[in-house]
Amino acid sequence: MKEGQSSRTAEAAAALRANHFQHAENPVFSDPFAFELTSKGWKKLLTTSLTVKVMNSPVFNRTLGLLTGQVVGRSSYAEDQLYEAIERGVKQYVLVGAGLDSFILRQAQHYPALKIFEVDHPDTQAAKQKKLKEFGEIPANVEFVSIDFEKESIADALARSGFQQDQPAFYSWLGTTHYLEPQTTLKTLESIANFAAKGSEVVLDYSIDYRELAGIERFGSLFVSQFTRFLKEPLKGQFRPKDLHQSVENMGYVVAEDLSGDGLSERYFYKRPDHIRHTSATHMLYLRLMK
Repeated sequence: MKEGQSSRTAEAAAALRANHFQHAENPVFSDPFAFELTSKGWKKLLTTSLTVKVMNSPVFNRTLGLLTGQVVGRSSYAEDQLYEAIERGVKQYVLVGAGLDSFILRQAQHYPALKIFEVDHPDTQAAKQKKLKEFGEIPANVEFVSIDFEKESIADALARSGFQQDQPAFYSWLGTTHYLEPQTTLKTLESIANFAAKGSEVVLDYSIDYRELAGIERFGSLFVSQFTRFLKEPLKGQFRPKDLHQSVENMGYVVAEDLSGDGLSERYFYKRPDHIRHTSATHMLYLRLMK
């Protein structure tokens, strides 16, 4: 992203969540705030009848609609794991690269004992906080922590906040690793491993090397690559699952689950009449820190 402006890919993700909530029958992930959080340009597109018709057509959902499946699928998965962690007693939630995630509007009031830390680039945070204030006061259990992932560790950023290092936390890192160099992603995971308390958990999505894809999935991956380049936020990070697993296990994590795109489709999009499914180009990785 460029200095001085919020993330365009975050705005696009919010637009996809908004369209899904507004037009899908039985939404996989319900985000009633996404429309207001996205940009004016996206709002215009989402209220144009032709755009709405195309974005919700069976043909679109079988092809470029894989983007919608990816966005709503990853949010559903991450929050499902979060709720289970809360049941186990976790009281700190860190949204790494929070973007325009609306959890604090949708759920913060239901979990007053949960301390929520939104960690992101200061420009994206400034734009988001301006939008959030339109809905009223920001909940008292929310804290914003600024970071440039390419220049600073998440441990250093959280150390400036009210984060309790001796208490376990749940880290959600969605829609970000794709735009970082692989080494930056690994350094961030290592920073969390060295900083976080035993029993902390991390959920993130990551891109598969496009050369391992075929057919519409490979075409879709190349399209997304060109689309994000057009938004001036090019894709950089891709991993082979076995290599990534070995790296994180060396850091002290246990891989609790690595759910493929097909696995996500089976779990969240099984036999949907609108044919939405999750792309095979990304996986969801669920880690537990056992050091």
